[in-house]
Amino acid sequence: MTVEIASRPPLPDDWRWAKLGEVCEVILGQSPPSSTYRDYPEGLPFFQGKKDFGAVNPTPTAWCVEPSKVAEAGDILISVRAPVGPTNIANERCCIGRGLAALRCRPFADRDFVLQALKLREEELASMGAGSTFAAITGDQLRTYPIPVPPLEEQRRIVARLDERMAVAERAKLAADRIAEAANSLKISLLREILP
Repeated sequence: MTVEIASRPPLPDDWRWAKLGEVCEVILGQSPPSSTYRDYPEGLPFFQGKKDFGAVNPTPTAWCVEPSKVAEAGDILISVRAPVGPTNIANERCCIGRGLAALRCRPFADRDFVLQALKLREEELASMGAGSTFAAITGDQLRTYPIPVPPLEEQRRIVARLDERMAVAERAKLAADRIAEAANSLKISLLREILP
């Protein structure tokens, strides 16, 4: 199922809907022969899907000495099967298996803006997945998926504002965690006073 750009809500005058393939080079992963896999650091880190994803960057557990498809450091990695939609950022050159695609932003697209636009629409991307054994999307579906594209300076301004707000949210979370720890310590202290 391809989502039509025409079905999208209107955008501000200087924004436009664009297909992801216009905004990024889309590199679909491909599994190399299993004889080229290693379970120790030889060759490139080999990421096969979301199971390798961390909070921001993937963590290697396998390597490949003859990679078929390669993502470069800074590329967005997107899971294209089981599940569809989760993202990470490649922090080094790596081999990507068929459960992933790499998105390399074109000069008019800010990588962090594209990443946030995809994160916002992860549920919609997941709903596009089809398959009898596991959900997956095709390269054509990914390339034609519409995202909103403002001018580059606006993308950067949005990312900077998001970064500021995320920093505030993270500080609030840390403060809440400290309060919860203090409350728990107080509770334990009170229980020790009351119970023999």
